[in-house]
Amino acid sequence: MRVSSTGYVAALPTALLTWWFLESPKLIFKILLFILAFTAHQVGYKSLFKTFFKPWKNEYREGLVRFSIFMGMFMKSLLIFADTAILLILVFLETVLFGVWVLLPVIIIWLLYAAIFT
Repeated sequence: MRVSSTGYVAALPTALLTWWFLESPKLIFKILLFILAFTAHQVGYKSLFKTFFKPWKNEYREGLVRFSIFMGMFMKSLLIFADTAILLILVFLETVLFGVWVLLPVIIIWLLYAAIFT
């Protein structure tokens, strides 16, 4: 018994477009959000804010407490600044990656059109 492949071939463009523009962006967005949360967790972003006013290296000796608190605030401020820069760069790269994924079919069609008619 032979099965005609005409119906299958006719449904391929619709299946591809549905997958490319509906299903895969949801999955890619979840993956990129997980990478962002993982990176924020790895750099200790939350714990830097929780322990911001604690002394640096838990130094509680007489006469060094105030210095240790200010040193801790200074060092943690630098780390928060660096971590924020890392996270902003990551958000930018993820946004570019997501945009390229969505626009890739349009870019390919445009490049083919430019290659044929120039």
